[in-house]
Amino acid sequence: MPTIIAKPFDQDVQTLLSELESGYHAGELSRKDRSELPEQIYMIEADQEMAGYGVIWEYENGKQLIQKAEADYFSDDEKYLQKDFYIDIKNKKDFIFIEALDVLKPFEGKGYAAFFINWLKEKYPNKKMYVYSIDKSQNFWFKQGFEVLSSTAWMTYN
Repeated sequence: MPTIIAKPFDQDVQTLLSELESGYHAGELSRKDRSELPEQIYMIEADQEMAGYGVIWEYENGKQLIQKAEADYFSDDEKYLQKDFYIDIKNKKDFIFIEALDVLKPFEGKGYAAFFINWLKEKYPNKKMYVYSIDKSQNFWFKQGFEVLSSTAWMTYN
C-alpha cells in the first residue's frame, strides 16, 4: 500500500526533482525560487521508493490563487478567457490548489495518483479544491469527481 509523506520543500528536494527522468513538473519545480514554492511537498511512496509527488497550496482567500494564476498560467492577452475563473474564485475562502501531481513512469497506471487524491479528500474533507488541468489529464480529474469550471481549464471538487 502506498504512503504519503510530507517533506520540507528545500534545496535537497529540488535537487532530487532535477535528477528525475520522468515527472511532468519536476524540471520546472526544481528551478523555482523558494519563494514560489509551498513549505512542503508530498511524496507518494511505494515500498519505500518514490512513486510520485504532489504540490499543494492551502489558500485563505481567492486573491492568493488569482495572483498565482496570473503569474504562472495566464498571459495578459488571455485573462479575458478566464472570466469564469475570476468570478468563481474571487470570494472563496479556505481552499486547496493542486499545483502538481506527478507519478513517475515506472509507477504510472497503478492507481497512485488516485490514491493521492483520495488521501487529499480525507485530509481536507470540507475544502474546495482547484486544479489547472491540461487536456490530456482531464479524464483523470473527472474520474476523481472534479468538474470543469465553465469554459476554462480549471477544475474544482467539493
